[in-house]
Amino acid sequence: MASYELASQFTEDAFAKEDLICERSSCAAKIRKGDPCFYIATIVIGQRGRFVCAACHRHYQGKAATSMRPTAQRPNAHVNASNAQVNAQVIRQNINAAWRPALTQQPPRVVATSASYSRAGPDIVVPSSWAQVGYSANHAQYGAERERWAKQPYAVPPAETISLEITAVREGGNRRKGARGIPFGNICEGKKDVDARIDAPGLIALSLDTVLPKIQAFAAGFPWHQDQFIVRDGGWVDLSTHPPRQPYFYSQCMHAARKGLRAMTFKSKQFLLYVVVPAAQWEDYEVWLEKAEEERFSVHSRPELLFAPSVTRSVHSSGHSSVLAATGAQADSFTISSAEAPSEETPSEAPSDAPSEAPSDVPSEAPVKRRFHREIASVPSSPPLKKVVSAKVAFRSPDREQLREVLQSGGTADIDVQQMLTVQHENIDFFPVLTCPLSVILEGPEIHTAFRMNTESSYGGRLTVQTSTNDMLGVGGFKTAHPGFLTLSSAPETLLGSRPHQKVAVKRPFYKKYPPGSSKNPMNFTIGHYTITDELPKLFREANVLYWARALLTFSYEYIDHCVSNSSEPPPFHIPRLRFVEAGLALSHDHTQPGQHKSKSLTMPRAVYLVEELITDEFLKYIHNMDCNPMLDPYEAGYEIAAFLACTQHIQYAKTGGLAFISDYQGGCEVLSDPQFYKRFSSGDHSSVNDGKDMFGDGNIERAVSTFEKAHHCNDYCKWSGFKLECYNIAEPETETQMDS
Repeated sequence: MASYELASQFTEDAFAKEDLICERSSCAAKIRKGDPCFYIATIVIGQRGRFVCAACHRHYQGKAATSMRPTAQRPNAHVNASNAQVNAQVIRQNINAAWRPALTQQPPRVVATSASYSRAGPDIVVPSSWAQVGYSANHAQYGAERERWAKQPYAVPPAETISLEITAVREGGNRRKGARGIPFGNICEGKKDVDARIDAPGLIALSLDTVLPKIQAFAAGFPWHQDQFIVRDGGWVDLSTHPPRQPYFYSQCMHAARKGLRAMTFKSKQFLLYVVVPAAQWEDYEVWLEKAEEERFSVHSRPELLFAPSVTRSVHSSGHSSVLAATGAQADSFTISSAEAPSEETPSEAPSDAPSEAPSDVPSEAPVKRRFHREIASVPSSPPLKKVVSAKVAFRSPDREQLREVLQSGGTADIDVQQMLTVQHENIDFFPVLTCPLSVILEGPEIHTAFRMNTESSYGGRLTVQTSTNDMLGVGGFKTAHPGFLTLSSAPETLLGSRPHQKVAVKRPFYKKYPPGSSKNPMNFTIGHYTITDELPKLFREANVLYWARALLTFSYEYIDHCVSNSSEPPPFHIPRLRFVEAGLALSHDHTQPGQHKSKSLTMPRAVYLVEELITDEFLKYIHNMDCNPMLDPYEAGYEIAAFLACTQHIQYAKTGGLAFISDYQGGCEVLSDPQFYKRFSSGDHSSVNDGKDMFGDGNIERAVSTFEKAHHCNDYCKWSGFKLECYNIAEPETETQMDS
C-alpha cells in the first residue's frame, strides 16, 4: 500500500491464508487463498470488523467518510520536511474522523403512508323557520333585549363594585328566634367585582344563574320550578317588588368622607342574597325523595329478592298520592309466588308450565303478600347515600420464598451517594430557538436575521443536570451531552419546556486536558470547561446555526409542497417529514455577595448550556459534513431518508442561487440534530456572502459549496420532473459485477 493506510475503518493489509467470503453484504465475493484480503474496523467501539476483497477496499477507500493515518513504515523519513508535499485527502479524512459521532444502531426503515385530503366544504342546512316572512314569536322580547344590550357596548368598566354572598335556603325555621330560612346542601357562592349600580332584576338574574346549577346537582332528577324561586336580600325583602333601573345597594355604600361633612364617598361592601325555595315545592321534593328512598330501602332490605326470578314487585298506583299526602309514608308490596312460599292452598304438584308470576291486576289467593311500611320521622336535607352490597374480596397468602427474597432485597437497599452528589441544579434564564421562515427573515432582516438572546423573551426556570460520566449521553468533537430535566415557570410557545420536569439533553463545550509531562494520548485526558466569556460565544453560534438550519429546511418543504400541489401526477415516492430539535440556551446564574452585606447580593451568569429536545429513537448519521451525498449504502436502513435529505441539499443550493445549504444531517427518523450551515465564501468572489468574515462557526467548509455541482449525485428524488431541478450527476446503483471488477 501507499505511505498512508485507512485508520478508522481499515487497520492493515494482508493476504488470505485460506478461502474466504467477502463480508460486505452487497458483495459476498469469494476471496481465494493468497489473494489480497483487507480487514475493516468499524467506528463503533467494541464491535468486530469485517474482511473484504480488494474491490470493496477500493470502494471504502474512495468514500469521504473514511479517515487515514500514517503507517508505521516511513521509507521517505530521510527526506527534508520542507520538501514534503501536503496530502489534502489525508487532512480531509483526518478531520472527518475527529467529527464522527459514536453511532450505535440504525433506526427503523421509514414506511410510506398514504394520506387523502378532502377539499369538499361542509354541508350547511338552513332551518325552515328562517324562511318565514314578517315578525314571529322570537321578536316578542326584542324591545327588552335591545334596551339591555344598548347599555353594554360602550359602557366603561365599573370602578365602584360590591361583593355578594348568595345562599340557597328553603322556607321554614323558627320565626321567633329570627330564622328566615333553612339552608340546604351547603350551597353558598360568592361573587366579586359586581357593579354597585346593578338593579333588582339584574341581582335576581345573577343569583339564579349562580345558584341554580348547584341546586340541580343537589337533587339530580327532581324537576325544580325556578320560576317559583324568590330572591331576597339580607333583610328578607323580596327583590321582585323593587322597581327596575334603580341601583339596589348603591345607596348603602355611600358614606360621609369625614364627620361633619356632607360630601359622600363610596365604600365597597358585601351583601347577602338568598334564593328561597317555596315550602310547597320543597314538600314535593320531600315526597319525591321519600319515594326514591323507600324503593332503595325495599330492595336492599331483601337482597335475596335481587336474584330470585319468581319475585315480582307491584306498586299500587291507585290512591298513591292521597296516601302519601295523608300519612307521609309509602307502601311497597312484594308478591312471592307459591313456588317460593308453598301453602295449603297451593299444592307442590303444580304444572311446570304454570306462570311463575301473577299479574298485579289479577287477584290470586295462592301468592302470599308481605307489605313493608316505614314511617317518616324526619325528612333529610340532602339525598341519602346509596347502600351498596359489599362484594366478596379474595385473599391469598404470599409465597414464603418470594417474600423472603423481597425482604432481603428491601432490607439491604441503600442510597447511591455518589450518584446523588453528581446531580446539579441550576437556576436559569431560558432563551428558546424559534422557527422563523426564510420569507419572514427576508421581510424583516433587522429583527429576524439571527438568533437573539432578548431578556424580555426569556423564561425563568430550573435545570437539573446529571453530570456523572457514567450517565453521559455521549462525547462529540467539542461538546458533551448529559441527561437532564427542564422546568420553566411559564410555558413557552415551543414544545421544549411546555411541561414540567421534561427530559432534555444538556450540551456544553469542552477541551481536552492532558496530564502534565505526558504525550497527547487520545484516550488519556480529562474534560475541561471554558469560562463563561469563551463558552457563551461558542454555544451562541450553535444556536444560530440551528436557527438558520430550521429556516432553510422549512423553505425546502415549502418548495416541495408547492411542486406537489401544482403537479398533475403525485410523486412516485413517499416524502419523509423531518424537523430539527426544539432547543434553546440556558444561562445559569450564581449568587455572589460583594463585601459583608448580604442584602446587596448579586446574581451573576456562571455557565451556559445548550438544552435540546431528547431524541428517544435510534441515532443515525445520514450525510457527512464533508459530503453532499448519502453516507449510507442503498441496502442499509435509513437510506431513503438520507437520499431525501440529499435532495433537500439540491433544492437549497439551486433555489438560493448556490449561496447556502444544510449539511451534516444526523439524528432520528423524525427529529434531526447538530446541523452544519454551509454558505459560499471566498475572498474577492462577487457571489460570496461573508466578505472575508468568519460566519456560522468552524464547521462551514468552503469546498463543500464550491464543488457541490461536481460532487452531488442526483437520486430519484432529484430526478422527479415535478421538482424541476437541473440534474448535475446521475447516481447509478452499484452492482456486484462493478464491485468485483
